[in-house]
Amino acid sequence: MLQPDSNWRWYYDHQHDRLALQLGEMLFLTPYKNKHLAYALDGLESFDLQDLEVYSQVANQLEHCPLRLSAAQQTQLGINVCAVQRFHKPLMPKSWFFDRHQQGGHYHRVSWLTCGEERAKVWVVEDNHSSCLCLLLDVELPLGNGKALQQFEAIRVMHDCLEPCFEHEPLRKLA
Repeated sequence: MLQPDSNWRWYYDHQHDRLALQLGEMLFLTPYKNKHLAYALDGLESFDLQDLEVYSQVANQLEHCPLRLSAAQQTQLGINVCAVQRFHKPLMPKSWFFDRHQQGGHYHRVSWLTCGEERAKVWVVEDNHSSCLCLLLDVELPLGNGKALQQFEAIRVMHDCLEPCFEHEPLRKLA
C-alpha cells in the first residue's frame, strides 16, 4: 500500500470527468463524477490529516479482514474510501434492491450484498446505528431492470441487507 506524503492533492479532472488524486508523479482517478460530490472542487486540495487518518484506518483494517488484496488493490480501496468519506454526497438507504438476513452485519468491514441470484462483496465505509455506507468491491452487481452497481460505487443499506463475509479468498473481479 502506498504511503501518503505531503505531495498528494485532490482535484477534479475535467478531462476524465472524475475526482482525482495527484500522487506526486502519479495520478489516481476515482470513479466519482461531479454529480456524486457534495461540492465542486475548485483547484487543488491537500490530502489532509483527516484523509491520512482514514487511509491509515483502512490499512489497519485490511490487515485483519478476510480479503487478500495486492498492495495496488489496497491503495485503490484506501483512496476510494477517503474520497467517499470526504467528498461524496450523503446517501439515503436503498435496501429494497437486496435480500434481507436475520444475522446481518459485517466482519472486519467486509460483507456480502445479495440481489436475487447475484452476490457481491462490499467494504463497509461507515456503520451507524441505522444503516451502513458501502463500496462495491466486485466489478459489478446487477440490481435488475437494467440497473447495476459498478465497482467502488457507494450505496447505503440497512444492516439486515449485509451478510458477514468470513471467506479468505481473493476477489474474483477486483481490478
